[in-house]
Amino acid sequence: MKRISIIGGGISGLAVLHYLKQQMGDTVEITLFEREAEVGGTIRTIKKGDCLFECGPNAFLDYQPSTLQLIEELGLTDQLIEAAPGSRRRYIQIKGKLLPIPMDPVSFIRTPLISSDDKWSLLIGLFKKNISKDRSIYAYFSQRFSPEIAESLVDPFISGIYAGNIKRLHMGAAFPKFNRKGSKRKTHMCSFKGGMGDIILELGKRYKEHIQTNAVIPDLTSLRPGWDITVIATPAYAAARIVNNLNPALAGVLEQIPYAPVAVVGLLFKKTAFKKIPDGFGYLIPSQENKEVLGVLLESNVYPNRAQADEVMIRVILGGAHHPAIRNSSSEQVLSSAIKEIDAVYGLGSKPVETFVKLWPQAIPQYEMDYPLWHKEIALQCLKTPGVFLCANYLDGISFNDCINNAQVTAIGIKNQSSGNI
Repeated sequence: MKRISIIGGGISGLAVLHYLKQQMGDTVEITLFEREAEVGGTIRTIKKGDCLFECGPNAFLDYQPSTLQLIEELGLTDQLIEAAPGSRRRYIQIKGKLLPIPMDPVSFIRTPLISSDDKWSLLIGLFKKNISKDRSIYAYFSQRFSPEIAESLVDPFISGIYAGNIKRLHMGAAFPKFNRKGSKRKTHMCSFKGGMGDIILELGKRYKEHIQTNAVIPDLTSLRPGWDITVIATPAYAAARIVNNLNPALAGVLEQIPYAPVAVVGLLFKKTAFKKIPDGFGYLIPSQENKEVLGVLLESNVYPNRAQADEVMIRVILGGAHHPAIRNSSSEQVLSSAIKEIDAVYGLGSKPVETFVKLWPQAIPQYEMDYPLWHKEIALQCLKTPGVFLCANYLDGISFNDCINNAQVTAIGIKNQSSGNI
């Protein structure tokens, strides 16, 4: 019987565990090692009374078949909820003012977000073809549309996804499927009734006999030779430490992948606390505004069950690649900055009734300009390290959907290798 170890209990490691058990059953012995007291990684939902606060990802788009299949296999389909229709309205903050993102031709013509010349550039750019994606996100959209569109419209959305710098992120690596025709089915932003933590709780409960928490694996040499195959499902910087004794060249590449720091602040207010009631989904802030706050999500507008009917739950995201000093900030400093932001935009007559703060010093891997070279070298070095598989969001996509899809691919690769099909 082969023995398989999985290091890392985030969604990637847990999904690999699920797929291996599904595909190989009792023909293998599998143990997942997680250094924290609980599994889940950045996916954590804190519940206080009727209030739900997401420490990390708060939703996913329902376009990925593997994600929906996993949810069905876990018996969680009836726990899915879609974003409320009323939260469709979104804003971008320019000079402290919230400007609605155009959602139809009339509002596009009238929007002050971009100039008339750039509106024309946007229309023309939609028909441009064969623009190389082997360049930065900023260079790509500047050529396709204009520098102003890149900075005013593209930048805040990239900050919302990567918390990164569009002049340093590689377009082809960060968005490999951009311009590719996909399904015409309308997608929805979804979560679970009990928050994103529901899927972690279910995976942890289902496979608890295969999971060891508070388990620190300093390196692979301390784990071997007792295991035939090891899946390293940790962030790149942790993976580098784990493989260093076995393959220093692989560790060297992994160490080069940078991570952007992010602080997530949850604020629960009574609706009567606001001079201006927050509406819509929330807003994003372009990097050129030079603000520590990346964006604000009106969580209870998107998912009403996140707070009571007379309350408003808000998530404020701060830091990112443009403000790395956030990783050295205290919880009190971050909380103060978040409250000041909400007060400046909506006006506050009273303090929040509940607050949550989560600091992620190394939150999101950055697919920067050298990423294609890093990715190629990682694949090469993994071939030189038999029995070792890497599966985490620094490889082939950072989203929840990407992690699950990549975990399925990894499990298939392990099964094929174990059965001698490759």
